[in-house]
Amino acid sequence: MKDGGTRRARLAEKPGRDYLEGMSEQTAQLLDAFEALPSGDKQTFVVEIMRRARELPFDSGPITDEEIGEAGKVVFALLDQEENAAHTR
Repeated sequence: MKDGGTRRARLAEKPGRDYLEGMSEQTAQLLDAFEALPSGDKQTFVVEIMRRARELPFDSGPITDEEIGEAGKVVFALLDQEENAAHTR
């Protein structure tokens, strides 16, 4: 069996995997197993993880006025896109 550093190194070879640093071996194994799942199973797994995770306490820390403003701009832009798309149907 591979050691944790090797498994994390293999997962880290893929782009956007900087979050692996500091991750436990058990978590890296879960991600490795997830990557091997067929697409439909991945979707089912994610739905179940999200269902379970919503009960976990989570605090993202303080949100700045700038972050709130940017989030609002994004939401309104998406709403505008949906409204414009509805008019073209």
